[in-house]
Amino acid sequence: MRRKWFNKQLVISLLFFFAFIGAVVVNELNLLKKFTTTPVVMAAGAIDKDTMITEDMIYIQQMPKELVTQQMFHAAGDVVGKTATQLILPNQYVAPVALDNSILRPTAEHEFFPIPDSWLVGIQGTLRRYDIVNISAVLASNDNAVTRNIKGNYVLEEVPVAYVKDSRNGEVTGATNNNDRLNETSRPSSVQLSLKLEDFKVLEQLVLDGYRLIISY
Repeated sequence: MRRKWFNKQLVISLLFFFAFIGAVVVNELNLLKKFTTTPVVMAAGAIDKDTMITEDMIYIQQMPKELVTQQMFHAAGDVVGKTATQLILPNQYVAPVALDNSILRPTAEHEFFPIPDSWLVGIQGTLRRYDIVNISAVLASNDNAVTRNIKGNYVLEEVPVAYVKDSRNGEVTGATNNNDRLNETSRPSSVQLSLKLEDFKVLEQLVLDGYRLIISY
């Protein structure tokens, strides 16, 4: 009986020993992280608007899976070579909305069209390049009843702003940073939109019919 008791204690001791060794190995090799975390692309420092992202501007952080969202990139190759459309703060994850996903590059269908100032009710000082805007039409004959004379729903929706220029043809940006919409570097004077030719013709015809355009976002 005594020998059986000794063997039982030995087996239990060996099990605890190997369990301890296994725990140490798992901890040292971070094996559990593969199951509990996901790599996320983060900004190593501030990335300014219109900056092309390079490898030294980012790093990969293992983030708990419960905190990971669909708005996060998981590999450096997903963001390197793309241009930031807004300021990305240090240690902030890089989101798709912060990158130029070719929405402003002319294609076989889309071109950059300057919108004449005479077509517009006005250009908001808060408007910035890369904004996605909607366009409404209002009868030009009644400047005091803008909201009452809007033509139906939006004329065009989700239109990318290619450029917002001041009177000296410089880009209008925020005074303190590119996301500053309260204080601009200069007053906007002209705007260019990324449109299909048929969409531009729709706007042109509305103006010929006595309407003026309102850009909203």
